[in-house]
Amino acid sequence: MAVIITDLCINCDACLQNCPVNAILDDTNNPLKQKRYYVQSEKCVECVDIFDDPQCAAICPSIGCITWDMPFIKEFDAHYLNEELYRLCDIDNIVKSPAVKEKKYRRDIPLNMRGIGKKVQVEPLN
Repeated sequence: MAVIITDLCINCDACLQNCPVNAILDDTNNPLKQKRYYVQSEKCVECVDIFDDPQCAAICPSIGCITWDMPFIKEFDAHYLNEELYRLCDIDNIVKSPAVKEKKYRRDIPLNMRGIGKKVQVEPLN
């Protein structure tokens, strides 16, 4: 996963309806109990091999709401096991962290452009 929905989310439903892998949960199902939509990091593939751009960012009307996070790969396992930021799915008491199964990610986004709060979207030029 490399997409986080910030508190700028207006719960408009656009990202939820356009996610090709159903990785987004609405505010009533947010496992962090926050009033915004939530991207399941263990499901998100940043639309790699599906679309040129992440569809959540392409459709979101709130600039700055969709941000890049670190790739969902073993190297960042400790990052994703931080329970303050994520609620990774567990099956049979095995947490689905990057150490269990890595996910595809956009290699054209360098690590210095990733991290909580790094913008995926840019404001359109007038």
